[in-house]
Amino acid sequence: MNQSIEQFLISQGLHAKDIEVYLDMCKHSQSYASSIATRTGIDRTTVYSVIKRLLKLGIITQTKLNGIRAYLALSPEIFLDKIDRNIDELTAQKKSTQNFIDEMAKIKKQHTYIKPKIQIFEGDEAIMSLYQYTLSIPGTQKSFLTIKRIPQSLSDFLKNQYIKMKIKHRVHSRVLIANTNFAPKYKSLDARSNRTTKIVTKHPFDLHSEVIMFNTNEVAIIDFHKQIYGIIIKSDTLYKTTEALFDYIWASE
Repeated sequence: MNQSIEQFLISQGLHAKDIEVYLDMCKHSQSYASSIATRTGIDRTTVYSVIKRLLKLGIITQTKLNGIRAYLALSPEIFLDKIDRNIDELTAQKKSTQNFIDEMAKIKKQHTYIKPKIQIFEGDEAIMSLYQYTLSIPGTQKSFLTIKRIPQSLSDFLKNQYIKMKIKHRVHSRVLIANTNFAPKYKSLDARSNRTTKIVTKHPFDLHSEVIMFNTNEVAIIDFHKQIYGIIIKSDTLYKTTEALFDYIWASE
């Protein structure tokens, strides 16, 4: 079997027996379940179970041949049609969401809204929102970064969606990281990640949390230990103090 075909069908939710039956149906015209069982060597009960799943996925159809129920694989273009429908739905959702954002902005203009100086975020999803918030203004961030304790779900988000958002919002990062086994690999990805990294060797330190300075007066602190949480503090003095430490280490490396 062509490996790319198998991988694609697996990505569409098909299991091994599903793939075997589906491809058999693609090779032949409308077929009885008994014929499929004979050709594939799969027992008829399993074939019926597979057919039920394939019908539910909408990639085969049923008809009658000589008064007996038979089954036929639909054109492979059905998979592309499904993607097109998803794109249309997502486009509509994006438009609806943008309308919501615009309306909320109007409401804020009509009322006095004071953003709290301290915001707390708890859990993976909330931390992702925190990271997105740090990209609200184009410019340069400065970060003390830990790369040893980040949960996989957040790591995947940072490597994929977050990088794309950084580029879109024209945000560049200057990052200080500890000299670990992982540091050179992290630094090697700077170009595609819109950042400049320095590995701290003259002043060895071990980081247990991540610190991000952004928007000229906001500092985010993210803790990845037992209970993941983050804090954003809006403070000119805290920002300047943290930035002074960062700039001193950056210049001395």
